[in-house]
Amino acid sequence: MQFVYFTKTLQGLGLADVIRFVQQAGLQGADLTVRPGYPVTPENAEAELPKAVRQFREAGLSVPLVTAPTNLTDPHSADARRLFAACGKAGVGFIKIGYFPFRGQWESALAEARKALEGFAKLAEQTGVRACYHTHSGNYLGNNAASLRWLLADFDPHHIGAFLDTGHLAINGGPFRYELALARPWFCLLAIKDMLWRKEEKRGWQVEVVPAGQGIVRWNEVAAGLNDLRYNGVVSLHAEYESAAGLERLHLARQELAFLKRVFALPE
Repeated sequence: MQFVYFTKTLQGLGLADVIRFVQQAGLQGADLTVRPGYPVTPENAEAELPKAVRQFREAGLSVPLVTAPTNLTDPHSADARRLFAACGKAGVGFIKIGYFPFRGQWESALAEARKALEGFAKLAEQTGVRACYHTHSGNYLGNNAASLRWLLADFDPHHIGAFLDTGHLAINGGPFRYELALARPWFCLLAIKDMLWRKEEKRGWQVEVVPAGQGIVRWNEVAAGLNDLRYNGVVSLHAEYESAAGLERLHLARQELAFLKRVFALPE
């Protein structure tokens, strides 16, 4: 498996510091956030993404995927075209695209989303960069693998992929092996999260992201499902739990990596 760090939580750091963090955490690369406010943005990606990827590679790290803004759902937008072209040029194989919301009319929302995915599939075919949809709990299409199958049915898995998230599936999905079976034709990326339900006085039950092993994810089921498929691909540590910046976050990243290697029976 290739363990990478989702750089969303490192906003404010320059690329050199991001690279240093990933190296010190013992990870193999980055799931690079390409959004406004980060070193690489959708607007500057054509020029800056190849440079950034080259910096990572010179440091012995990889950038197998980038994460786009959550609203990148129009394949005909200038941002989408630029980002896919930049990834193709830089040798980045996967893009996590945005989310399709559910607004009350499921059939029309599904039809609209699938029309957009047709456009992303064409971009993927043109650039060699797979468009991947992430399972996010809540009011989104594709919030678990059963819903995701409606979105991805009949799309070529070489062009459109499924990015399964352990934490979000623990909230909105079924047993992990079942989720994998449903998404198997398209499954190509794994996101690592763990979750807890917390009851707040005013807002009621809320989801909290916690370090892997401290929440409700059944990690033995995750390991068994990945073993069934002999999965050896990218594993992105999302690390979106609340934490102080700097050394505490670095310590938690190291802890998570060690935990995952134990659970997945991988050498330290």
